Amino acid sequence: MRKVFSIIFLLLCSAFLWAEISFSGYAGIKGDFSSSKEDTFEPALCFQTYFAGQLNITKRLLLRTEFSMQTADIVDKGPFVSTDAKFCIDELSVTYVKPFLGHVQYFNLFLGTYEPIGSDVFLQRQFGVQSFTSLITESWLGLKGSTAYPFYGAGGSYILHLGTAPIATGAFLYVNRENSEDERQLNLDWRFGTVLPWLSLDFAIGLGAPMGTKRGDEKVILLIDTLYLHTGLTMLLGNKYSTSLFFQGGFANMPLHSGENANKIESRDIYLLVEPRFVSRKFQTHITFFSVPENTVEKLIFVENTMGLNLSVFTNDLYIKNTNIQFGFHVTWTVTDKVTDKSIAQDINKNFLDLKDPLYIIKDCDHHVKISPFVSFPLLSGTMHAMLQARVTDMKSETWAKAFKLSVGYKVRL
Repeated sequence: MRKVFSIIFLLLCSAFLWAEISFSGYAGIKGDFSSSKEDTFEPALCFQTYFAGQLNITKRLLLRTEFSMQTADIVDKGPFVSTDAKFCIDELSVTYVKPFLGHVQYFNLFLGTYEPIGSDVFLQRQFGVQSFTSLITESWLGLKGSTAYPFYGAGGSYILHLGTAPIATGAFLYVNRENSEDERQLNLDWRFGTVLPWLSLDFAIGLGAPMGTKRGDEKVILLIDTLYLHTGLTMLLGNKYSTSLFFQGGFANMPLHSGENANKIESRDIYLLVEPRFVSRKFQTHITFFSVPENTVEKLIFVENTMGLNLSVFTNDLYIKNTNIQFGFHVTWTVTDKVTDKSIAQDINKNFLDLKDPLYIIKDCDHHVKISPFVSFPLLSGTMHAMLQARVTDMKSETWAKAFKLSVGYKVRL
């Protein structure tokens, strides 16, 4: 990774000797106001923020970066005392664009999470389309949102955008440590994307090979006894402005063992999201079924469990004094196993395979219902967002304070 970083740094230093430079980007910040206690209201305030920018060093050389930060509760110790925070450089990449026989080639070097499956960033960059991902996957930790499979690590890619058809395809070669042994892993992926009037599609599949150096207690030059299969798909059947069907799916690591070991992936590691969308003249309705890994839930705004349904009803055409306002609400139902002992850690999350026993889901699981009205409107050069989350099923006398959360954020295009 250090070598790739050094190459990118040298390219940047030499590029600044060239011609005109232009910049574009996005930034956002959100504050979540809630209670840190259940039985009494104890104010808590946490922040999330991100920055994403693109520097056009020349017409053919592009630098992109994205980083994010999230803080712990700043009220707990006081706003004028240092507070714990997590900072992450999500992406650092250099792209060289080269025309070729009526087509366009993209040569990329990257560090971090680069154009992952589960976001529409790849299709936006290749075809200039507007974002069409699900509202429930929106994130304030960057432009990418939740991901079915991230291209994470240090490496490069080659993408060929055809001039004769709306197709972009290519290969990714990168190194990371995304395996159970925490060994250096070499990954090779193939990617295909297209945008048609009735279909937007982004698909990738690849293999990862952990490069071990030990077999038992014996040191070896190179040992590969397991391959990891990963894949992801983002698809919109129809278009953003009409009734359509949105789908996302994939998984990060399915081990393919040598010998007689079974090759399988746990259902809890599979990312699945199905969303029919209905569009009328006045409003839109999205009905979303989701079953996602636990680490994905941590990045979502108003989804707190791994499996459930979400109903979104909203309008983009509400005008107040010539101001275009987006207004709507989410109703979210999720299900978990019952917590029998809060002092013991339990895996209470459910996934789509648990639906094969519907009576168990209905009778023996905890059900959670949340209503989240939201509004957004233009303010100065950006957009103000606000959402009130109310967990209806948690409005009990002993847990009422934790049932509410107010989120206020601001996004701007730079």
